[in-house]
Amino acid sequence: MRLVRELVASLIPIPTALQAFVSEVMKRKADDHEASHHNKVNQAFHLVSSSVFIYCYGALALAGDVTHAMWLGLPALLLGQLGHAVFEPPCHDKEASLLGFSTRAKTLIVGAYLSIPVAHLVARAAGAAPTWADTGAAIGVQWLVFTLLVVFGRVAYLMWKHGAWNSTVWFVKLVTDPFSDVVAYAPHRLRRI
Repeated sequence: MRLVRELVASLIPIPTALQAFVSEVMKRKADDHEASHHNKVNQAFHLVSSSVFIYCYGALALAGDVTHAMWLGLPALLLGQLGHAVFEPPCHDKEASLLGFSTRAKTLIVGAYLSIPVAHLVARAAGAAPTWADTGAAIGVQWLVFTLLVVFGRVAYLMWKHGAWNSTVWFVKLVTDPFSDVVAYAPHRLRRI
């Protein structure tokens, strides 16, 4: 793999700033793994959830299927967070150094996700909701909007607190984590760990 990277790098000149950026993203990924991805069950959960996220990226990008992507993506998110909460020792200091959300913030975010369908169920019980299919689609869109608010709200916060470089590194790391997690936690790797 290293030989291939060096060959590509020699054929395609990559600007130094881009090399530094990619290097920083990869360092954060390694730090994240070191902080909270030691348990094999957690790694397996991340493999499954990351595979689902990649599928959801495709469903959103290729088909524009918000409902399907969000209804699959949220359980995948819960599975990944469950792996951290149940199978990994607390690592709050390390998480804070990675500029990610704290465990408390993650819990509140998951609670907000779950409150959206509850609000729809209450509205439906009161007779103020459309069909189940329309309700499911509305929940999917609201989950997507909430996701965008959370992610870009975090980017704005990090930009204000830590600068554009760190906020962009965090964002790129977050968006590309499913791909690197699938590579890192593929079954052939799980057997060696």
